[in-house]
Amino acid sequence: MKSKLFKKFLTFSYGSAVGSVIAFMSTIVITRILNPEEFGKVSLFTLFINIAMIVAIFGTDQAFVRFFYEEKENIRGKLLYNCLKVSAYILIPLLIVVIFFRKKLLYFLFSEYSVMVLIAVVIAVISQVLYRFGTLVVRMQQKGNIYSILEILNKSFIFIGILFFYRLLGNSYEVMVYSTVVSFIFLVIFLILSQKKFWGLNNIKSYNSKHSKVEIFFFSYPLVFTTAIMWVFDGLDKFSIRHWNNFNELGLYAAAFKIIGLLSIIQTAFTTFWTPVAYETFQRDPSNTFFYAKISKLVSFFMMIIGVVVIMMKNVIIMLLGGGYKDSSLMLSFLVFIPIMYTISETTVLGINFYKKVKWHMAIVSIACFVNLIGNWLLVPHYGGLGASISTGVSYILFFSLRTFISLKYYKVKYGLKKVYISTTVLLLFSSYTLIPNKPVNEQFIGLFAILLIILIYSNDIKHFINLQGVSKK
Repeated sequence: MKSKLFKKFLTFSYGSAVGSVIAFMSTIVITRILNPEEFGKVSLFTLFINIAMIVAIFGTDQAFVRFFYEEKENIRGKLLYNCLKVSAYILIPLLIVVIFFRKKLLYFLFSEYSVMVLIAVVIAVISQVLYRFGTLVVRMQQKGNIYSILEILNKSFIFIGILFFYRLLGNSYEVMVYSTVVSFIFLVIFLILSQKKFWGLNNIKSYNSKHSKVEIFFFSYPLVFTTAIMWVFDGLDKFSIRHWNNFNELGLYAAAFKIIGLLSIIQTAFTTFWTPVAYETFQRDPSNTFFYAKISKLVSFFMMIIGVVVIMMKNVIIMLLGGGYKDSSLMLSFLVFIPIMYTISETTVLGINFYKKVKWHMAIVSIACFVNLIGNWLLVPHYGGLGASISTGVSYILFFSLRTFISLKYYKVKYGLKKVYISTTVLLLFSSYTLIPNKPVNEQFIGLFAILLIILIYSNDIKHFINLQGVSKK
């Protein structure tokens, strides 16, 4: 079982590993093509497309995930189309609003109006919606190899697109806009062709799905507010920098965020693998809490170590982006908490998801969003991107805490929270230390000391995991 689970994780993760290398190469190229101001415009474009996609999907993606294993295998395509129909009722009015307010929208995002960019924005929203459902179809079938191929294609198409459009358009934000849109079009085609059983038009009328469009709607609508607030939560830092500073500062912040995005690939690879496995295991044996505790401790340990290593290497990483982005370095120290705390929380939020207490998600995100708003209001006007990174990082620690403690009300699991919070404190102190101008001790030495402490904290869990691996090999 353990060996099978690990192999399944590898099939989901090797694409992320290769994709992260390609994405890093793309980041190095794009930061040399675009100055921080143009890069800041790209970050707003990405943020808007993600928020629009979330609103358009209306939480039906989560309904698809939750109901997937409750449907018979030959009716799951019908479930997909029921979710898509509910999403279409929101998507069409949303696109009408985008077109109606096109000039105000594009001037806010890019400080200029372009019909071609408007068309690209509309296509990007539609393709993002289809791409989201396409990847869910692959994930829920636990087809790790197809998912990994998708990750590699995604990063490759964007990289090729950057090189192609740079020759046509020069150092403009449009290079990234068009390369992203073209990439998603190709990926959606790939997903539909590779999963014809789900996307076949016969699924629209055939079969009676166990879950109707009405049931999907009532399950989903609390989630749309949650997810919308979540994206506001994630976007507050960028909007705050745009409001209180300028595109140049936003570009520096976006560059640091791009590096964190590479760390987020690990987060995505894990959650992609973990979600169907967690639901399937719970469906089979709800009393198996030891399984969730073990995974949570393992994930916590590795994410904390990765966080320390990224902070230790931040100056080298930023140097690869080019001289214009060196001020992004300090922002990395607190941005690492985003993928770390989110990934760990995915292993501790299970009680809310298993027992369909989805309204709690809205309360959790609202509280974290409010705290982030206050933090940005206090810090961004004085410290710019650095202030935004501190506010966002601390907010994600709160986000993890709320998800975990509310989840434990419904599903009791011994996650080893004492170890998580001690390790988080170690990482928080190390992050804060890197912000000191004249450090009395080299920060690399402090980083090594932080790694040693985290290893000591999780020493018993590491030994237990090694012993289990030894037994499984025998």
